[in-house]
Amino acid sequence: MRLTIGGLLLLLALPPLLRAQDSIIVIDPTLPPGDSAVVRAGPAPDVVADLLAFYNDSSTTRMQGDVSFPAGSEFTGRLALFRGSLRLAGRVRGDLVVINATLYLLPGADIQGDVLVVGGRMIRSPGVRHAGRQRVVWDAAPVLRSAAGTLVLRERRRPLGELATARTSFQTGRVRTTLLLATGGTYNRIEGLPIVFGPGFELRPSRASVARLELRGILRTAGEGARLSSDFGYGARAELRWPVAGIAGRFSSEVVPFEDQPLADSENGWSAFLLQRDYRDYFERRGGGGSAWVYPTPSLRLEVSLQRDQERSLRATDPWSLLRNSDRWRRNPLSDDGHYFTTGVSLDLDTRNDRDVPSAGWLLRARYEHSTSDDVAPVALPQTVRPPTPIGGGYQFDRLTLDLRRYSRLTQSVRLNTRLRADGWIGGDRLPVQRRISLGGPDLLPGYSFRSFTCAPRGFSDPARPALCDRSIVAQVEVRTRLSLNLGYRPRDRVSGAPGRFIGLEEADLVLLGDAGKAWLAGDGPGQVPVNRIPSFSEWNVDVGVGLDAGQIGAYLAKSLSEGEPVRFLVRLQRRF
Repeated sequence: MRLTIGGLLLLLALPPLLRAQDSIIVIDPTLPPGDSAVVRAGPAPDVVADLLAFYNDSSTTRMQGDVSFPAGSEFTGRLALFRGSLRLAGRVRGDLVVINATLYLLPGADIQGDVLVVGGRMIRSPGVRHAGRQRVVWDAAPVLRSAAGTLVLRERRRPLGELATARTSFQTGRVRTTLLLATGGTYNRIEGLPIVFGPGFELRPSRASVARLELRGILRTAGEGARLSSDFGYGARAELRWPVAGIAGRFSSEVVPFEDQPLADSENGWSAFLLQRDYRDYFERRGGGGSAWVYPTPSLRLEVSLQRDQERSLRATDPWSLLRNSDRWRRNPLSDDGHYFTTGVSLDLDTRNDRDVPSAGWLLRARYEHSTSDDVAPVALPQTVRPPTPIGGGYQFDRLTLDLRRYSRLTQSVRLNTRLRADGWIGGDRLPVQRRISLGGPDLLPGYSFRSFTCAPRGFSDPARPALCDRSIVAQVEVRTRLSLNLGYRPRDRVSGAPGRFIGLEEADLVLLGDAGKAWLAGDGPGQVPVNRIPSFSEWNVDVGVGLDAGQIGAYLAKSLSEGEPVRFLVRLQRRF
């Protein structure tokens, strides 16, 4: 068992170890802000403006792709590289800008001028000489190369959920008011399409602080119908934020999913709307709470939260779907109704070079929760799943969620992404139904069908197919390389004849993937795993697959390594992780 966990950690750390074999020095991301510091917060507007002005200047020598300056070579002037890699072993007399690429300073390199690297890394060998300012920004610059050879700003890709959003803002004195009308959350079999509306107010008491108040109403286009409140929800949130800390409070009535997988919110909504397939279960949460957070470093966030909510079971309604509208929606499972008081501690560490398409860095999200209830009304479950839970007071449980991801660039064209995710019960009474776990489906184990592993005992039948596991662990690996497809055309301007914007699929990632995971019940009974250990790796479920990811849409083929499982075809509307 120790060997299995050690192997997973070695896999996460493999890319840095491989790079270390070249005896290179990577600019330290933990340095304090300054000329040699790595900036993780993303390209600031002034940085983007600087690189655009530098690259587009007629006196700049522009390059693209993989370029090498061998030892003994010399260049004088302004030099810029867009995409690819620059391997420099010679001398450069002038300023150097590298955009969405990697700069390798090899032994003997000599730069007399300022260096700016945006959207990549600077890897520096011993013996390099540099006189001038040095800046490295990991986040990719939002720029594209135009037909004229210059760089232009790339339009931000709006998530599908933002397409149905309308907002307007106006200023009254020191208060900025924003009116919002949008689809809130995603289409589901409980609410149909929830519509969110209401005002938001923002006040800046000082240059370093922001106060916000958001008041939201939620109109559910499909409600239970038995009571008026089933058609409406609400939310109110107040926040006071400083550069390194903040506090917030909320009060709401909302529909909340049991699990955050096997699909992301937007993907699950489209699946429900188009195919009448809702892969999540839901309960109603009413109550309020507060939180406080601090940023010890720009990439690290610590948060403490307190909340008290009433959690109530919901039943599936019959919202309309575009296809398969005559089918029946899957039942929504009952939850353990009651009032829950929850104390939570969260840690988020994010050193990725890009939030949407990362190619380097770490992402760690961890959360511990302790919950209690004085009036829980538990759902009857089989003895092997959960011992009888006392009705009323004295119910308490602890839960831990961990999501660790590593993004690495092995070569200029090959990237390796790894992920380790663990979730579940760690102490106290066993989890309520609305906190329980399952595996199988498009996200974590795409080679297996939806909820292939629910921990339901033999003979247990429930058309809702509820998740009943105490714990789960999943390891994911994918190798990505960029392909030029050019499936489309580039129209020309009728007046100037210049080529316009490409229409079609120009590039996509070829993805080779592998996943391994296990969900189980903790205990000493038959089919259970002792509470002080996890299953051996030989008991994990494994799949492999291949796919094309074009950014806004991806298509995959995945096959489990278990006998009798078919090859599964999947369509995703975002990256796997």
